[in-house]
Amino acid sequence: TNWRILMRRILTFAVTLLSVAVMLIESALTGKAAEPIEPNPQTTRSALIADLEFLTSDELRGRDAATESIDIASNYIAERYAAIGLKTAWFDGTPFQSVDIPVGSRPDKPEMNFASFELDAAEDITCSLNESFSPLAIGRDRGRITGSLAWVGYGIDAPDRNYNDYEGMDVRGRILLMLRKEPGVNNPDSPFDGRKNTRHAFFDTKIAKAIDRGAAAVLLINDPDSVRVAVEEVQTRINAEQARRTKLKATLATLPDQAVNAKQSLQDQLAQIDRILAGLFDEMTTTARGVLGTSQAGTRTRKGSRRRDAAGNAIPPGAAIPVASISRSAADQLLQHASGQRLPDIEATIDATWQPASIELNSVTATVSVDMTAAVATSDNVVGVISGRGDLADETIVIGAHYDHVGMGGEGSLAPGTVAVHNGADDNASGTATMLAVASRMNRSLIDVRSHRRVVFIAFTGEERGLLGSKHYVDQPRFPISETVAMINMDMVGRLRDRELTVYGTGSATMFDDLLDETLAELSSDSNLPPLQLFRVASGYGPSDHASFYAAGVPVLFFFTGLHTDYHRPSDDFEKLNLDGMIRITDMVCQVSMSLATMKSRPVYAVTSDKITIRRQITVFLGVSLNQQPNGVLISNVVPNSPADTAGWLVGDQLITLDGRPIQRVKDVFDLLREKSPEQTLPATVRRAGQDVRVVAKLAKRES
Repeated sequence: TNWRILMRRILTFAVTLLSVAVMLIESALTGKAAEPIEPNPQTTRSALIADLEFLTSDELRGRDAATESIDIASNYIAERYAAIGLKTAWFDGTPFQSVDIPVGSRPDKPEMNFASFELDAAEDITCSLNESFSPLAIGRDRGRITGSLAWVGYGIDAPDRNYNDYEGMDVRGRILLMLRKEPGVNNPDSPFDGRKNTRHAFFDTKIAKAIDRGAAAVLLINDPDSVRVAVEEVQTRINAEQARRTKLKATLATLPDQAVNAKQSLQDQLAQIDRILAGLFDEMTTTARGVLGTSQAGTRTRKGSRRRDAAGNAIPPGAAIPVASISRSAADQLLQHASGQRLPDIEATIDATWQPASIELNSVTATVSVDMTAAVATSDNVVGVISGRGDLADETIVIGAHYDHVGMGGEGSLAPGTVAVHNGADDNASGTATMLAVASRMNRSLIDVRSHRRVVFIAFTGEERGLLGSKHYVDQPRFPISETVAMINMDMVGRLRDRELTVYGTGSATMFDDLLDETLAELSSDSNLPPLQLFRVASGYGPSDHASFYAAGVPVLFFFTGLHTDYHRPSDDFEKLNLDGMIRITDMVCQVSMSLATMKSRPVYAVTSDKITIRRQITVFLGVSLNQQPNGVLISNVVPNSPADTAGWLVGDQLITLDGRPIQRVKDVFDLLREKSPEQTLPATVRRAGQDVRVVAKLAKRES
């Protein structure tokens, strides 16, 4: 509950203040420089749990950088910085560096966004913005077109399917009415796929065909199935917000009168939910009418093309026509007036006969007006600092992690069509919480170190939208990039398995490999646990925030525990995190960071390749133990009833090939298994008693 989270935050703040006070007293009495703080696993675990529970809570709605919920996360991180003891007054007295987040196009003026239709001997029809009309970002941003109307069915010209909605139609200069998708959706007898959309159903394919034919504008009409699904999705979001509202109101009712700040926080959250609900109810109205959202059809590719129109004229680069969506009821009225036919009847006829039913609607003159501007949301990088001291005070190391995720799904989700909170526990609540744990420990460890670099902790926004936060900081740094000697990034560090920790950027400075070796040795000497197994990638590039710094000439290290099947899905939940592994990674990053903060010479930047592969975790279970021998890899154990046992693999077999690939090292086996999924078959050749034997195992799902 929010009350429990509030009490946990108060307790964390009190413990931090007490620790700092004790250290200051000891230092004043002894006159000695403070020794590095010994890691306390239980303290680290408690802090990680508190931070992860908050950052992965449904209250934050998946931390989408373009929504208000991201502010709840940024405020929390700022409060944690203050509780830890970091300095936070860097941007107009706050820790917040504002970052622009482009979110597509937006219609601003209702009077400039509409479709009107003049009907012979009948009352004219007007489709207004947010009621029965929406401009679409796949088309031109601004334009006003008047012309005759034509109905072109699904707007498809598909010679490969013997289907052409444009056959016998001259649509040059006309405004086209066309349906979304393609004939025979969900019908296995369709001349199209019938199970999934072909390229002919894509919005950009339809618009390109219209441009090629010389159309002046396109009005898209949503199909009934898509309308139904869209209504259900909006209703799901409404239900979720109403459930959160009920929960927050119940929590508010339990708070004592003295909890003024907590009450105000809950009231602010309730006001935010009310604003969201008002928007969702408006969205439901237009969605139920079948009107597509501005960005729902995608955005226009503005790099141009070499296409030619129906008259053979070259289409200039960047050419586009106005594209909009109108309600199904408006389209039905137009078709009834001009042809005497109903929209549902025409759809049913096309789907039953697989034949086009295009109509020139000469009795209707249409005007389509669109006027959109680039829409931008704002979100914040959150910056906290440990000031430097002595000869190294003007140099900086940056320790960062992005805290945004993909919200309720949509474009960034790998669960298409799912409307649910993507809590992003591993990606990247894990990195953010680990960064806070590192900040807390380093702030105490450096308190009496007489010479050390400035340590800048940054929770980046907009990583999921193209490293926007880190790029912005590099372009407008609070401390000079020229004096930033290293950047450490943590992204997806919550799923350590088999002690395998991937570190990118090991070749971005000449001394990083030695630093990692020394750190491993030191940590191993202080622990009874077997050492971490580092998988090192020399490149300083990659799809996370460290790449922004490396491109600016800063050596980088990026800690990562691997991709998994919950990546960018609602199933990336807190319960699946490996807290013991996160504690070990906290120890590792702390030790490396302390060395970088205090060493006299700065790391020397080195050039690396930009060609990298993001490492996956092994998600399959085979059931063998392997032993590296000079002449190859031997099977040293077979788990009873495992896939290997069922397939007839035996102890003592030498692996010759797996899936057709030669096997020389144990690493070859693990690299291949990373590419496999449960239920796939794995053919192998093993050498047994001097004979090559073929065996095939069916891989099982690896349990956490």
